[in-house]
Parts: sequence; C-alpha cells; structure tokens
Amino acid sequence: MVRTLLTLILAIVFVPISNAQVTLNQVDDFQDGTTQEWRIGGAGNATNGPINVPNAGPAGSGDNCLQYTSLGGNGVASKMVFYSQNQQWSGDFTSEGVDQISMDVNVQTNDLNLRIAMQGTNGTRICSTNSINITAGGSWSNITFPITAGDFTVVGGGGDAASVLSSVFTVRILSSSSPTWDLPDVIAATIQVDNITASSSLSITDFENNNAEFTISPNPSKNKLNVFLPSNDDMNIEVFDVLGKRVYKGIISQITSSVNVSNWKSGVYLVRVSNDQVSQTKRFVKQ
Repeated sequence: MVRTLLTLILAIVFVPISNAQVTLNQVDDFQDGTTQEWRIGGAGNATNGPINVPNAGPAGSGDNCLQYTSLGGNGVASKMVFYSQNQQWSGDFTSEGVDQISMDVNVQTNDLNLRIAMQGTNGTRICSTNSINITAGGSWSNITFPITAGDFTVVGGGGDAASVLSSVFTVRILSSSSPTWDLPDVIAATIQVDNITASSSLSITDFENNNAEFTISPNPSKNKLNVFLPSNDDMNIEVFDVLGKRVYKGIISQITSSVNVSNWKSGVYLVRVSNDQVSQTKRFVKQ
C-alpha cells in the first residue's frame, strides 16, 4: 500500500508540464480587465506593477490598455522593465513563423529607448541590438520589433539567439541605451501598451497571391476589432452589416490596427480588406 502510494506521488510530481505554444497573430489587448500576467519582479509586484486602465487605449472609449510607471531612484519599480512568463508568450517562435512583435505604445514623462529581451529555457538571455526611441508626449504610436536571430545581442548564458527563439521562457519589454537584461534604465516614466502582437513580416506579394490572409481578433468581440495584415502596405477596410449597409470605412497603414466597435449593434458583420489587386472578406460577430 505504501509502495503504491509512493509510486503514485512520484508519477504526479514528475509528469512533464505541457506549456501552451506561442501562435502567430496572438494578441494581448487587455480587454479582460487584467494585466494578462505582465508584471515586474520583486516583492512589490502587486503594489507597484503594471495595471489595467480602461478607456485609455488607442481606440479611445471602451479600449483598455496596460500601464506601467517606473519610479526611478532605488528599489522595486525603479527601472523601466516589465515581463511576461505567461504560457502564451513561451514556446517556439521560429516554428510558428513569428518574426516580429508589434504593439501600440504611449510614453509619458521621459523619452524611452524600448527593446525586447528574451530568456530561453536553456538560460540564455538575448536583447534587441537596436532600440526604438519613443518620445514622451502622450500620443499613441505603433511600433514593431524584428525578432529574428540577427536582431539580437546575447547578454547572458552560453547559447545563441536562435536557441532562445526556438524555446522562449520569458519575454521582457524594457528601456535601455544598450542591449541588456539586468540593467535597464533607472528612470521615472510612464508607458501605456496595447495590442501586443506576435506577427510575421510576410510581403504584400504573398497577400496579393492569396498565400496569406488578413486575420481578425477577438471574434466575437464587444469593444474592439483588431485587424492583422501580412505587411504594413496601405489597405482599404470596409465593414458591412448583414443587410449590406456599410457601417465603417477606413485605411489601414499598419500591420496591426484596431476599430472601436463598442457602439455597433450586436450581430454579424462582413469585414473586407482590399487594394487595387486583391480583396478578402472575413465574418465578424459583434456581441
């Protein structure tokens, strides 16, 4: 009896844990009212970490976003860095075709030099070789980090960037004047982030040949319709209700764009993305 119980316990303890896999076009849009497990380290995580802010995203009313304020000085929250060990940001980015991470950002108080850093399951740490400078000013902009092996500098551990991208454990967003893991900027600044997206750099030629399609999420949705394109070439977007009445028209000039649908009636809509060479349509449900 004792031996049987011990065997059962050992089996439970040593069963491998299967992590969810990062997937192309996944997005953290913070519409669920949480931080979607983006956090800071240290004992002050719950008190000083990122928060979910309603009605402050790039789409305005009804659009939530993530907000983090670094305090400068010493101690917890002194540095501009936050991270995710959420399962949806772990896994094999290479096999999934994810070679970019895009997001909407809004920086206040002080300018930031934003980078992406990753740690692999082998302990190797990498950071964007080139930063994206965001000027403080309280306006939203969309940025894209390329994340192929050649876009990173190894900043810790004995492996290489390719080994990390094929087995990611942690993803960090940080500000630093040079590639780093442990020494991001000590600075007093506020950043708002939305629509953190795992995307691909497919060319518009692939889109025109129908080898790649635009995608939408979440679907169904109550507040926001995110549209993902294979490239950032200008495309027309139109949305029609089931009676054929056009309820929205615009131009998309970014890989990731958002439409505020909070005031639309519940029902089924058709989302058409087109240019002079191609036209594709998707079904969207407004809750």
